[in-house]
Amino acid sequence: MAEDSDFTRYVDARWADLVGGLEDDGVPAQDARLAVAETLLASHRSWERRVREEQVDVTIWAEARRRAGLDARPGEPVPHGVRPRRPGDGPEDWLDRASRLRSARRRRAAGRALACLVAASVLAVGWAWWAARPAPPEVRRETNPLPVTWYAEGELHLAEVIVRLPDVDAFVPWGTGAAVRLGSGEVVRVDADGGVHAVDAVPEALDDPVAPPELLELGRDDLLVQSVPVPGGGWAHLLDSSRRPAAEDAVRQSESGRRALVLCTAELTCGEPVTITQVDGSIRLR
Repeated sequence: MAEDSDFTRYVDARWADLVGGLEDDGVPAQDARLAVAETLLASHRSWERRVREEQVDVTIWAEARRRAGLDARPGEPVPHGVRPRRPGDGPEDWLDRASRLRSARRRRAAGRALACLVAASVLAVGWAWWAARPAPPEVRRETNPLPVTWYAEGELHLAEVIVRLPDVDAFVPWGTGAAVRLGSGEVVRVDADGGVHAVDAVPEALDDPVAPPELLELGRDDLLVQSVPVPGGGWAHLLDSSRRPAAEDAVRQSESGRRALVLCTAELTCGEPVTITQVDGSIRLR
């Protein structure tokens, strides 16, 4: 193309003067050639416009000086007759080297941009995850009136706290807290202070509870609902005592009647049923 022919003629005519002018101002030979090659290469695509709108001898010289680390000297044209053209010291190899360097810089810039994009995406996903996290369950302090962990009306009662945990499928004591399987199938650990954490290991008792001993002292109309071990030994048995004679007293009613707790020692000596009045509705011990 005419633009390329004009550009090539300019490079051939000014190469030695551009390089020699920089060398005369103290720029090392290789640095001078690379600075000139990079300046010319950057001008190639817009050469036709630049020739039409600029004094290219002035602007090319200023840009080459800046690339070489010198002051630009605005308005000063390329010096003429500084060096004769030397065989084997043409611009071709240096323009090729400048092109490779520019491609490498573009690849590095693209890599940095991609890394920034990936980092921004990770941050965005992390922020979305953080924002979407469920709020920690409500915890309030209250001493458990029963000697065992129990669950009623969406609340898990530990020794010193009550934790709001709707949709509990099963639970067992675990250390000073409890292991809880939620309705979703997820198993979490609830600490003694009410903190809820994901777990990797699940206690065997959650899937395979220990079989309780037979409760011999049941009334004729009593229904044994659940039995769980008591810390330190013995068992706690939850009864539906809705048809016991004491049902006429002023206790609160569950959906199936009065609830009572019977505590038995390891030797199977059991106390009297104690009516549970702390909550309306059904309760669970596991």
